[in-house]
Amino acid sequence: MIKNQWYIICFQDELKVNALVKRKICGEELVIFKNNKGEVGVLQDRCCHRNVHLSHGQTKGENLKCGYHGWEFNTSGSCVHIPMLENKNTIPETACVKSFPFQLKYQAYWVYIGDESLKNEALIPEMAELDELPFVHNSHTLKANIKLVAESLFDAQHINHVHKDSINTLLGKLREPKTEYTIDIQDKILKGSYHRINNSSIFEKIYFGWEDYLETKFAFWYPHSSKLDSYFPKHLHFPARRLVIYEHYYEIDEEQVMMIQITAWKNIFRFNPPFAKWFMKRKSNQIVSEDITFLESNKQWHDKQELTDLIIKGDEPTLSFMQLWNKNFKRS
Repeated sequence: MIKNQWYIICFQDELKVNALVKRKICGEELVIFKNNKGEVGVLQDRCCHRNVHLSHGQTKGENLKCGYHGWEFNTSGSCVHIPMLENKNTIPETACVKSFPFQLKYQAYWVYIGDESLKNEALIPEMAELDELPFVHNSHTLKANIKLVAESLFDAQHINHVHKDSINTLLGKLREPKTEYTIDIQDKILKGSYHRINNSSIFEKIYFGWEDYLETKFAFWYPHSSKLDSYFPKHLHFPARRLVIYEHYYEIDEEQVMMIQITAWKNIFRFNPPFAKWFMKRKSNQIVSEDITFLESNKQWHDKQELTDLIIKGDEPTLSFMQLWNKNFKRS
């Protein structure tokens, strides 16, 4: 599992005051909670008293209270109250649980997993759209290879086939027989773009425009985030529109992967925001469900026997991605 990284533990809208959220990231069992002052803590999901999950408990005032014997821990992980002790000064110094560094950025809480001396070297990708545009997010647990999950969003060739019933017409088909890609490989970042043929339905063309080709930009930040960015120019009385999809992913444990898809948009269904949110969330779930079938199928075959994927010349983004991934994976 890839540690020494910042990972999304939850979004702001998932963590209410006096609430807690349980997660497992790279084998680490975590609980994040917000107390009555709005202060947040990320702790190991384990009470040091009898080694039970703190997430079975509840928030109490400024603290997280274990549901087993009522021990209370503050946001730093220190035990500050034990019901059976009258004097809190007698609480053992060892009565504490591990806390994890975190930061709030782009409407999400990011937790650092790994060697804390290396946390300044880890990337949090720029997701400025999440501070500027409406967005929805969905989380999915699957049994898949993290490397294939990481590539899935910007694998342009699969959209015509896997998503033929969901987003194929909206995002257009690839040029055939060859798609021209622009690709820029940096140390931990891959960026690029390509054009799709606008083969939308007549209704979609009225709304999104008549351009022959639509530009799509993509990006990947090792090892956990990718982006697909589609722009639709101003058309008739419709303003310019934009659709941005992020995917964030991490290994839960040796068998499971968490995939979080985030969809942001600008000027799409702008006169009916509740419908836009419902539509985008529904469409996002459909897209990921279509992907999961093939991502899990790949792992099933690789688990059975030693296999190598046959990558060909037309897979330029895949080849660039593998180059970047393999270089950084060896470092980690």
